[in-house]
Amino acid sequence: MGIFRINLLKGVNLTSWILSSLIAGYVMYLVDVALEGWFNLFGTYKLYKQWLVDAELFRGLEDIALFLGHEINSIFLSLFFVNPFFYRKLPEHPFLKGVVFAVLWHIAVMTVAFLFGITGSKWMYSLLTMSLNDHISFFLLHIVWGLTLSYTYIEERKV
Repeated sequence: MGIFRINLLKGVNLTSWILSSLIAGYVMYLVDVALEGWFNLFGTYKLYKQWLVDAELFRGLEDIALFLGHEINSIFLSLFFVNPFFYRKLPEHPFLKGVVFAVLWHIAVMTVAFLFGITGSKWMYSLLTMSLNDHISFFLLHIVWGLTLSYTYIEERKV
C-alpha cells in the first residue's frame, strides 16, 4: 500500500516545518490559556495538567512539561500536514487547507481515542468523556492549529 511507503520527511521544507509547527503549537496553547472561560470554553490545558498530576509525572514542573510536550507533539504531528503526500491533497486556499486538515485531524484523534478508550486506556477514555464544552474547545483548538500551520508553512519548491 502506498501510504505505508511514505517517507514523511521527503519533500518537506524542514526549516518551515519546524518553525510553523512551533508557532502553531504555541498559538493553540496560547488561545487555550488566553480565552479560558470565553463562552464557557477553552482552558483544556487544565485537564492535561491534571493527568500529569494524577500520574505523578514531572512533580512541580507540570506546566513546563505540558508546554514543552505540546510543542513536541505539534512538531511531530504536523508531519501529517507538511508531507507532500498529504499537503497536496488538501484544498489549495490556506483557509480551507487548514480547516479541512484540522477537521480530518480531529476525527482521527477522536477515532483513536474511541478505539483505545473503549478497550481500557484511561487517558483515551477521559478524552471521550470530557464535557461538551471541552469537546467543542478541543475541536476549535484543532482548527486554530490547522489554520496556523496552513498560513505559516511554506512548501518546498522543486527547482
